[in-house]
Amino acid sequence: MIYDLLRDEIKGFKNYEVSNIECKYKMDANEVPFSLPESTLENLQEIVKSANVNRYPDPVSIKLRDKLAEKCSASKDNILVGNGSDEIIHIIMNAFVSPDDFVVYPVPSFSMYRVYSEIAGANKVEVSLGEDYHYDVGEFIKSIKEYDPKLVILCNPNNPTGTTISRDDIIKILEVNRGITVVDEAYYEFFGETVIDLINKYKNMIVLRTLSKAYGLAGLRVGYAVSNPEMIGCLNLVKSPYNVNSISQAIALSVLEADTVKDRVEYIKNERKFLMDGLSKIDGLKVYNSQANFLLLKFDDADYVYNKLLEKGILVRDFSGDNELSGTLRVTIGTREANSYFIKCIKEILS
Repeated sequence: MIYDLLRDEIKGFKNYEVSNIECKYKMDANEVPFSLPESTLENLQEIVKSANVNRYPDPVSIKLRDKLAEKCSASKDNILVGNGSDEIIHIIMNAFVSPDDFVVYPVPSFSMYRVYSEIAGANKVEVSLGEDYHYDVGEFIKSIKEYDPKLVILCNPNNPTGTTISRDDIIKILEVNRGITVVDEAYYEFFGETVIDLINKYKNMIVLRTLSKAYGLAGLRVGYAVSNPEMIGCLNLVKSPYNVNSISQAIALSVLEADTVKDRVEYIKNERKFLMDGLSKIDGLKVYNSQANFLLLKFDDADYVYNKLLEKGILVRDFSGDNELSGTLRVTIGTREANSYFIKCIKEILS
C-alpha cells in the first residue's frame, strides 16, 4: 500500500549505491589518504569546544564563506555552503527545475545528476561522451538547441573518467544556454583550471566545489557553490536554515587556515603519474588519462579482476555492469604503498 502512495517519479527508482566491504586498501571512493592537518589535530578539542554544539549552527556559515571567498578571489556574497556539493545540486534542482523541464548532463558521469533529476520529475537528456570519454561540445550544443533545458551540468574533471572539458568549450555552451549552467569542479585542485572568474560575466552559471576530495573532509560533508549574488540569493530561498553542522564548519575553517592542500595535491599528482606509468606497462588493460585523483581502467573481464582484487584486500569501484562504462574499474590514487601493491596485484591477476 505504501509503495502505491509514492510519487510516480520515484517508483522503480534506483538510488546511489555505496560499498561497505572491509578491505586492507580502500581505493573506491576518490578519498585522499591523509588525516587532518597537524595543526587541526593538535587543537581539535578546542575547535570542537568552540563550536558550541548546544546551539544551532550559523545558518549561513559566515566565517567559512569568508575563508572560501578568499580562496576563490571572490566575495562571501558569491558563496553558498552546503552539506556536501550533493546537497547543493539538490538545492539547484529545487530552486529552478519543475516537473517536465529538461536537464542536460554527460554520461558517464556522477550518478547524482540522474538521481536528483528523477526526483525533480525532470526530463533527462543524457549526452554521451565521445571517444575515450572526451566531451563532445557539439553534441551538448545540439541538445541545448533542441530541448532548451532549464539546467545543463558539466563535470570538470569528469567523474569517473577523469577527462576534462576546455574553458573555450564551456564558454561556447554558456553562450547558447538560456537556462542554468552548472560546472562541477569537485576535482578542481588536481586539475588546476577553473571558470570561477566568469561568474559575473555569465549570470546563469554556478560553479560547484567541495572539501571532500583534495581537502580530505569527506566525512564532514562540506561543499560550496560560487556564483553571482543574485543566483546565490535564489538558492538561499530553498536552502534549509541549518544545513551545515557546527563541527563541520569549525573543522573546515581550521583545515582551510592550515593551508596544507598544495603539498597534498602535489603528492597525489605525483602518485597519479607513478600509477599511470606502472599500469601502462602491463598488457591486458587500458588506462585512461586522468586529471583527477583516480584512474579509470578497462579490462577484458573487469568483474574477474574486481573479485581478484578483493581477495587481495583491495576495494575499487566496479563499473563493469554500466552500459556506458562496460569493462571498467575505477581506482583512487592512494599512498605509494597502496599504489605499488595495486600494480603488483594487477600484474599477478593478468599474468
